[in-house]
Amino acid sequence: MDYRIDISKFYLIDKRRLALVMLGAGMLIAYLGSLHPWFMWPLGELYVVPAAAFLTVSYLLSNSLRHSFYCREGAGRAVILAILCTTFLMVVNQANIKALMQLPFVWMIFFCMLRIENEVLQRLATVIAKIMGIILGVSFFTYILYLFGFPFPSRPAVFGDQLYSYDNYYFFMVDDHVLITILPRFSSIFLEPGHVGTATTLLLMTQLGRWKKWYNIILIVITVVTFSLAAYANLIALIFLNTWIQRKHILGKVIAAIVFLATVVGISMNYNDGNNIINQLILLRLEVDDTTGDIAGNNRVTANFEEEFNSYMASSDILFGRDMSKVGDDTGNSGYRVFLYENGLVCTFLVLLFYIFALSGYKDWRALTCSIILSFLIFIVRGYPLWYSNILPILAAAYTTRFLHQEPTTTPQ
Repeated sequence: MDYRIDISKFYLIDKRRLALVMLGAGMLIAYLGSLHPWFMWPLGELYVVPAAAFLTVSYLLSNSLRHSFYCREGAGRAVILAILCTTFLMVVNQANIKALMQLPFVWMIFFCMLRIENEVLQRLATVIAKIMGIILGVSFFTYILYLFGFPFPSRPAVFGDQLYSYDNYYFFMVDDHVLITILPRFSSIFLEPGHVGTATTLLLMTQLGRWKKWYNIILIVITVVTFSLAAYANLIALIFLNTWIQRKHILGKVIAAIVFLATVVGISMNYNDGNNIINQLILLRLEVDDTTGDIAGNNRVTANFEEEFNSYMASSDILFGRDMSKVGDDTGNSGYRVFLYENGLVCTFLVLLFYIFALSGYKDWRALTCSIILSFLIFIVRGYPLWYSNILPILAAAYTTRFLHQEPTTTPQ
């Protein structure tokens, strides 16, 4: 009997596994950083430095293997466009030297994100979905305890020159401007409920066909409790796109959804004379203003900005954008108009080209269509097309092969 022990097992490192761990760590930092959790506020935009450091180690380790997982074909043009877009954004916004010095780290994040092979990208999206499920699940549980009067320690938290002001309970934050509302909108540890709702719907897009998993159930629940109209629109679109991508009948689901929504609207408008959470936080925001003809919840920009934007569209500044300080009121504005105003048509065109090249590696045109639709909806409302928390799940969803060889069980509609 051979009693010899191979001691190499105790000191040899699995370089591929280590490279994958470094990839996960770097992408997770980049992903969370773009959503601005309170514990990363002191770093500002410098979170890209540790993220890029982890990714650099991952890339070097992976390239030392026989088969590197940074091997996506045709990613070169998308990488070049990412470099052009991020550089152009810095230049037109007159960034200082400190911001310009961050550019190489930003480029490294985009380079690695765009070069990851499909299988690893899908696994990475699932890992991030699970981590977000844990973070949001714990956060929401403690938030419920808070609503029932459990005493959590807190401290004031301010972000962006008083633009955001919170009571920080560490597991979650409550906007101190809305403490008198029936139920404060849930933003977890992140900056805005809208940021959270956008993140959860995009992660759910990468998990089509697996929504019964525990972490995806949490993501669905969190999407609902953000009370974000944009997140609701994205989720409803995603439900039907999910059915369409899987080659299933959608007519029955459309009818069921209409009946369900009509029932909810009818009950909420009449229950307790409309003095309930659903009516106050959702339906009243969908009412049409008689004077403007606009939806009450469509308050993405202020009146000052809208007037300034109309003037801007008729000027030569439209090519390279204007400084937001000219608005006179740079708070409470978001969406595609803000992006176009700050960065101009040239930069917007470069971003469009970036998305065209980045999504050119799709395998299933239905999955690609789903990614394009969600990307467009989110850009219109939020106006942050280059956030890592947006791009990573959009790429993962567009590149999916989950339904590519699946035989339809029914005639698709």
